[in-house]
Amino acid sequence: MDTDQTQVPENVCTPETFLANISGAFARALSDKMDRAVTETTGFSTSACYAIVTIGTEPGNSIETLRRMLSLEHSSLVRLIDRLENLGILRRTRGKPGDKRQVLIDLTEKGHELFQDILTARHRVLQRLVAFLDQGERDSLKTLIEKMMQCVVEPGSDQHYACRLCDPKFCPQDICPVNRAFPEYYEPPRLPHNEQPIAGPQVY
Repeated sequence: MDTDQTQVPENVCTPETFLANISGAFARALSDKMDRAVTETTGFSTSACYAIVTIGTEPGNSIETLRRMLSLEHSSLVRLIDRLENLGILRRTRGKPGDKRQVLIDLTEKGHELFQDILTARHRVLQRLVAFLDQGERDSLKTLIEKMMQCVVEPGSDQHYACRLCDPKFCPQDICPVNRAFPEYYEPPRLPHNEQPIAGPQVY
């Protein structure tokens, strides 16, 4: 009887299982550091920070659209929106004239200040990581991230969820690896205050 001689028992450490394990540890540690940075900066929960950045990046969405983008239950998101609205961070507005059912969510001026504070705190964490690498290592890491993005992001709403703390000014939409993973499902965000992404280098 033929057997698969290449199959490795789960309790055996191989180069592949070791790499998989340390990749998970690295991803978790980096995520934790970003979450800690934004919560300590604002005093808000990670869910609130994710919501502020998502609304700031893509203003004027409905509660249902935000629910999908943030991967939250409807009731949980409504409670979060109520809390942030009471704090003067966001506001509800009506949609099309005559349609009282549609409610759109935008940031207030206070909300936009927090939006920038969150992005700055996150950027400091990531900048320290990039500064640790030389140019060749940065190029290799960029190539690997672009290649592996399809393995960690699902098409559709998960693409928004993956970018819930992203700074759109630093990621031109035409080269964003999350967009490129499943371009047929992604709609470029509407940047607040007519901001445009900072142009990247001519060669990527």
